[in-house]
Amino acid sequence: MPPQLRTLSSTKPTTTDNPSPEPPSSPTPPPPATPLDARHFLFPLVEALSGRRPPRQLAATFTPRALTTVTEAATPTQTRLGRYRLCHVSPDAAELAGTLHLPTKVRAFAARVERRGSRWHCTEFHLLP
Repeated sequence: MPPQLRTLSSTKPTTTDNPSPEPPSSPTPPPPATPLDARHFLFPLVEALSGRRPPRQLAATFTPRALTTVTEAATPTQTRLGRYRLCHVSPDAAELAGTLHLPTKVRAFAARVERRGSRWHCTEFHLLP
């Protein structure tokens, strides 16, 4: 036998004093957040990894821990950005994953980007072997 749907009555008490009450005013919504542009992080990152940009220039958008990983991996070689994916895990956090094409091999990377105030910061960066 299929389940039967039934209508539930309201649990709010009804008031007969004011026949047309105004709905409660909702607070004004916050301004829309700036969406994450992955290229804002990836293009300077590839330049730093290939030696065309000093890694310290990324200090404004990369945390010290992520910047250390970039600095250690930087080598003066031709590096190109391959395909990448962006996944918003919450309104204030996103994860990036993709590939970097080096002259002799392809390496995968993963990064976490979080919103702090009105700006996005790379908090984690991992370059796989």
